[in-house]
Amino acid sequence: MNLVQRSKQVFTPGQQRVLELEDGDSFLLQTILFDEDDSVLPRWRYRSASQIAARLSSWARRRHVLITYCMIDKNTVRIWRLGAV
Repeated sequence: MNLVQRSKQVFTPGQQRVLELEDGDSFLLQTILFDEDDSVLPRWRYRSASQIAARLSSWARRRHVLITYCMIDKNTVRIWRLGAV
């Protein structure tokens, strides 16, 4: 049974992906600049990809998972799962 099955906690899409990855696997995380009604969100209303990746890295460490990330551009980051801590 994996961590996702044991917990009733709701995970963000990024957290869910980190938990699903095998060591050495990666995924692209992109920020979305549009609201549900297709209106463009002002910059102050969303976090940058680097902020999301940094928070995700801290979250993963608290769950004994080591990840690293590399910025592709200001809205895209590649995240790798390195292994358990």
